[in-house]
Amino acid sequence: MSVESDWTEAELEATVAAYLEILRLEEAGKPYSKSEIRRQLRNGPLARRTDGSVEYRMQNISHVMTALGQKRVAGYAPAANVGQENSARLQRIISALQIGARRKQDSILAEVIPGPHSIMGVKAVFGPISSHVLCFGGHGSINDKSYFRVAASAAQRAKTRPYVIAIGGGKNVQKAFEGRVVNVARLAFVYGLTKSLLSDYAEIERLARWPVAIALHDVWSFVKSPLLIDDLGFPDRKILSGAQDGIVHPGDAIERLWDALRTQPVRPAALPLPGNFYDAGAPTLVNKHLPTIPSSKSEEGKRVFKLQRAIERDPKMAKEAKRLNYARYGAITCEACGFAHSDSAMFDAHHPTPLAVGKRTTLPEHLLVLCPTCHRRAHRNAPTPLNPYTLDELKDWVASGRL
Repeated sequence: MSVESDWTEAELEATVAAYLEILRLEEAGKPYSKSEIRRQLRNGPLARRTDGSVEYRMQNISHVMTALGQKRVAGYAPAANVGQENSARLQRIISALQIGARRKQDSILAEVIPGPHSIMGVKAVFGPISSHVLCFGGHGSINDKSYFRVAASAAQRAKTRPYVIAIGGGKNVQKAFEGRVVNVARLAFVYGLTKSLLSDYAEIERLARWPVAIALHDVWSFVKSPLLIDDLGFPDRKILSGAQDGIVHPGDAIERLWDALRTQPVRPAALPLPGNFYDAGAPTLVNKHLPTIPSSKSEEGKRVFKLQRAIERDPKMAKEAKRLNYARYGAITCEACGFAHSDSAMFDAHHPTPLAVGKRTTLPEHLLVLCPTCHRRAHRNAPTPLNPYTLDELKDWVASGRL
């Protein structure tokens, strides 16, 4: 029996929504009636479907959930005869509904920042923050420490006020974000050349006009990107005066900004993994090599390594990483060698191991999905347990015949 190809998008969405609700009830240990849920579907959006077709559709969803590496409803055994097109449709709807459910659990700014006393100030940006860096222009000669003075000042002030509010502004601002509050970021103490803090060549080229940067531990996006004037009630954009060149703290306006934003919903920004650096808690200038945990701090290194392993073994984090991998490639795929298989248990979640000390949010987007062989190679004979081979190095190893 195959899945009918003429099911409408509304029918699919209603069925997937019902399936995910059953799964939620199962995980919560709450009772439910499959027949009652099926009856409600057939009295509503699935009026033209039979009981058998609804049941089989649920089994198809179980198959897709299993392929995504996610828990399925126990009462619906997977039915694999879905077809590539229908499988893709179901996967897309599952993903969309799960993202929507997560958005209902967004934090508000007051749950992220302790209060206005923790806000360093505001920074004008041309668009949403796209990497774990906040960029500035250089001042004077690159061979002089004054070249980094804006970033150095930010690193110094981050000791007591580590948070910065990013607002769209400046002559080159993207029109869609002009005057909108787009991000809040928590600064690290590591600063220096932008290209030294990034590993993505395309991002380095895109940010070339801002040669100096300070590293960021965490970045959150404002869900609604509120407008300063229309939504937050500011009379003008004077709060951004001088914010194109640096981070400004416009006095009492910060209190007003906090009051206007404190209940605004925010969520962690899905950015590339931040630099693999060690933040010692004091301003540190970087020109070429990122700081790492010194050998004299071996106990600290062990602690960070245990944290990294705990993240990899977090079943929810690993499942979400595999779900994203499936959405990207159409099958669970090793990101180093390209091996693909329908059984998600044949793959591991690998953390590229950021060394930063203190709280840093790890997202499923930060994990790599690797086959066991490539995962072992990532750690085997690596410089240190906290510096495994990078994805590019793993790909080079595969290209050389895994020698």
